[in-house]
Amino acid sequence: MNSSKSLLGAGGRDCKMRRPDKHFTQHTSLNAHEYVPKSHARIALRGKLDSLNAQIIFLQTLSENHSYISDLEEVRQIVRGLQKHEACNEIFADTFGLWGLSDDEIHARSHNPKKYYGRGHIMPHHDMQKESAGVNLLRTLVREAELSACHAFPDDELGLCHVLNRLSSALYILMYKYLPDDYEHELTFGNA
Repeated sequence: MNSSKSLLGAGGRDCKMRRPDKHFTQHTSLNAHEYVPKSHARIALRGKLDSLNAQIIFLQTLSENHSYISDLEEVRQIVRGLQKHEACNEIFADTFGLWGLSDDEIHARSHNPKKYYGRGHIMPHHDMQKESAGVNLLRTLVREAELSACHAFPDDELGLCHVLNRLSSALYILMYKYLPDDYEHELTFGNA
């Protein structure tokens, strides 16, 4: 018997191998009524948001710094909100803010860190210590999720792209909070 075409089942009966139904292996539910290929842009976005949420939790478990854990929990709540709004196809109309800062304040601080934190734009480096490096990792994952959101919603009809853009800025400024005082890796422009 050619074992590549059949298998012996219980009692020595010949069991033909069946190919799984493509509906279940290559598609997934977009909502309660619609199945889409797993390569669909919204499914890719869900994966990015899920990974981001998991990474936040992982970084929280590695830290004993209660302020850091709390700061990341605020970020995680925003990510969970994004997941809910995407899955329910609802506009993200919640007022965006983190750590007592408004959307506009986050934007201003991320564009002018020298004014708010006494140092210029930073270059990530292993000298930044683990908390700041962890925040930088999350910032890059948010940027990946933002790109996925822009592919899934080119007109940003749910507001997810804007929220992810601002979340990236928020994480950038959070890096400053956890940098060591003697951190010296800053970007210089021109002849500066």
